[in-house]
Amino acid sequence: MENAVFIGLSQQMALKRRLDITANNLANVNTTAFKSEHPLFEEFLVERANQDSVSYVQDYGSYRDLREGEFTHTGRPLDLAVSGEGYFTIETPQGTRYTRNGSFRLDPEGTVVTIDNNALLDENNRKITVDLQFQDVSFAPDGTVTTAPGQTQKISLVNFENPQVLKQVGNGLYDAEDFRPQAAVEATIMQRTLEKSNVQPILEMTAMIDIMRAYQSAQQLLDSEHDLQMKTIEEMPTLQ
Repeated sequence: MENAVFIGLSQQMALKRRLDITANNLANVNTTAFKSEHPLFEEFLVERANQDSVSYVQDYGSYRDLREGEFTHTGRPLDLAVSGEGYFTIETPQGTRYTRNGSFRLDPEGTVVTIDNNALLDENNRKITVDLQFQDVSFAPDGTVTTAPGQTQKISLVNFENPQVLKQVGNGLYDAEDFRPQAAVEATIMQRTLEKSNVQPILEMTAMIDIMRAYQSAQQLLDSEHDLQMKTIEEMPTLQ
């Protein structure tokens, strides 16, 4: 009897984890360049002496859907999108971070920054700055920043051998931890464009309904098992 309870509880824990991830995807459906995540589960067998093994559900981890979101034209010269596998390099108080959210602006000193005032870096890990007296700023597909007097700097576009190792740290930023980036040679920059979230809300809503139904089914199993245990406890004195 206890095995059925433990199995049901392990399923509910896995479903809760899946629900949390699905809810987070839906919450970021309008977040620029957001990549949806999906959970990974595996069977966990517990072997018992002279008895059949018991199969539980184990939360193995999650993976990120790296497919590009839809590109939308904004007309703003500091809105940038990465076409291909690549990330902008950002300087934050916590260290170097990476993002595909290219919604930038100029601070009072002419530094290109994110909405959280974190500086965009060039390929030499220097902040990208623009002379404020020149209004026209253009970004070439290779990341070269050009103003009226001529070329200034080149944006650092990087990629990773396995982008799944990047850890989300909020505000569209990723932490590479101890993994070293490499130049994103096949990625290009699109100016006056932003990448939308790749979350598909209809699929996520459908998944949420399936999760709730599966959770209710597991709960019904637990309730039935509880009723059976109570009935057994009540009848045991009679049998003795």
